Amino acid sequence: MAMKDRILESYLQDFSKEYTLSGLNESELFEHFVNYCIVAREHSESFDFEEIHVGGSGDNAIDGMAILVNEHLVSSTEGIDFFKNSLRRLDAQFIFLQSKTSSNFDMGEIGKFIFGVKSFFGETPSIRVNSQIQHLRSLKEYIYNSSIDMDRSPLCHMYYVTTGKWVEDDNLVGLIKSGIDDLKQTDLFSEVEFFPIDSENMRRMYRELRHKVEKEIIFEKHTILPPMDNVQEAYLGILPSEEFLKLICDDEGNLRRSIFYDNVRDFQGNNPVNREIAESINSPDQSDKFALLNNGITIVAKSINKVGDKFKLMDYQIVNGGQTSHVLYRNRDSLTNKVLLPIKLIVTNDVEVTNRIIKATNRQTEVKIEAFESLTPFQKTLEEFYSSFGKDKKPRLYYERRSKQYDNLPIKKYQIISLAAQVKCFLAMFLNEPHSTHRYYGELLKANRNRMFVGSPYPYYISGYGLNRLEHFFNENKIDHFYKKFRYQMLMLFRIFAEKSQLPYLNSKKIDSYCVHLLENLTDEDRALDLFKKCAALISKTLTKVEVDPRAATRLKVFTNELISQAPISKAATVATVEREQGTVIWFSAVKGYGFIRSRQREDDIFVHSNDVSELDYVDFRTSQLVEFSVTEDDRGLKAYDVQILK
Repeated sequence: MAMKDRILESYLQDFSKEYTLSGLNESELFEHFVNYCIVAREHSESFDFEEIHVGGSGDNAIDGMAILVNEHLVSSTEGIDFFKNSLRRLDAQFIFLQSKTSSNFDMGEIGKFIFGVKSFFGETPSIRVNSQIQHLRSLKEYIYNSSIDMDRSPLCHMYYVTTGKWVEDDNLVGLIKSGIDDLKQTDLFSEVEFFPIDSENMRRMYRELRHKVEKEIIFEKHTILPPMDNVQEAYLGILPSEEFLKLICDDEGNLRRSIFYDNVRDFQGNNPVNREIAESINSPDQSDKFALLNNGITIVAKSINKVGDKFKLMDYQIVNGGQTSHVLYRNRDSLTNKVLLPIKLIVTNDVEVTNRIIKATNRQTEVKIEAFESLTPFQKTLEEFYSSFGKDKKPRLYYERRSKQYDNLPIKKYQIISLAAQVKCFLAMFLNEPHSTHRYYGELLKANRNRMFVGSPYPYYISGYGLNRLEHFFNENKIDHFYKKFRYQMLMLFRIFAEKSQLPYLNSKKIDSYCVHLLENLTDEDRALDLFKKCAALISKTLTKVEVDPRAATRLKVFTNELISQAPISKAATVATVEREQGTVIWFSAVKGYGFIRSRQREDDIFVHSNDVSELDYVDFRTSQLVEFSVTEDDRGLKAYDVQILK
């Protein structure tokens, strides 16, 4: 049915252009649009909205579904374990979505949707379900089997979306209430909510996601700091907690997760520190002393408009104080203007100044590796390398080392390669591990720390460009959408089919010429399409041979190995590595835990930390020993890692 809301239809077309989805029909495009708008409000990191699309035969009347663990989207048991173990808690949320381009809130369709959700949580499905629903059911079981780690039972949120207007029809309200009551009686949830979303709500959601954040607060008690290089303005002061809530909440009172910088520090749950913060807020004897007991909040804004004590902040992020922010939000009903917050407000457009502020204000906190990866010298070099291709490559790509880096700029989403996407496409294309890409990128980064983001930036650009070209062929319906789930396997196979020489070391001079040849194949559209179709044909042939479910095959190492063995070139199993160096330890202090190595391959002495020495060799590690090692570079200079004594 054709959409009647012309404004919403224009938003839908804008969304289609942003992500090059012109090959989809209106109904499927609307499903992706809805899935993106609703899940993006709950999950601030970039994500592939097609991965939460479950519509089709056997979908239980559910078009989209997302499982969040500790506010992160998960698609595997490994992801659940990673977030559970890294944050030492398990907070789960199930989001169900149903979308209709019609203007009616149909009782029969709503009933089917609620029945599908109830069936999902049953011991066995009431009706036949597709493989994706089956996989999500297995994740649901895994979560509930870990319920001992939960502070509260999971949340269940259902969204039913049409292009009409919701008018609180008594019959529909009664049907929805009955469905909610049935789900509550299972005792599986701490909260069950049903949200009827009409066209007005959808328009508002999309506008909020597309436009930069602007909020006005009364910041009466503040001091202006002296002028500083590359800082337009800076203030120190105390802010009433009720004013601070305006900055971290959207118009509906929900926590605006996107303003917390790159999850520099995820909410740690009900740990001792956060319990102490909550007690300070709720204690009559301590609440008025909160500004003395708390380290405060650091906010970086691109610009502000100040009139007296009224501050309008534009395009701002909270870069330190995430725990305090979350606890304040969770205790918002107890807040009064007696609860005052120490605030540091910095106005700058300089990326490096922002990076230094983030590092300095988070030094004493436990921060995940992916949060600081974007601040390393290699990431800056890689961003500049992407930019160096300019307009001579179509489309021009932009490397987003910091999340939302290109928001509010005239750059389409399909032109952006995020840090998460970069990790996964490089892992697949050059490390031959497409079966690992379903895992959270931070976990992958940690597991491959010594093999990734070292050497030349060229292979990273090639893998990002390859992913972009492959997505283009899918969106133009030039390759069957069935193979989209195998896109990382196809990246690996593309390199194997296209290469004409042995894969060089990542830090050798030969790697650039190797990548130039791959780029020539990717920029020739006919040649690239032909090679990707060969990749798809090999995947189809291998699926027939191994007789495994396609969705399961994407996560199996044995399937990857079978693909490699079927490839026509014997050298295909080569995995990208870094050339090792040799040298002599010229000074090392076991007490201080660091020293220096003089390499045979370069003039500069190289810093070595005790943590980077092999555990087997550390006891014997001392000055004058011959060692073998790899080299990386951080903001302090060259650094040796994976150091081993030469016997």
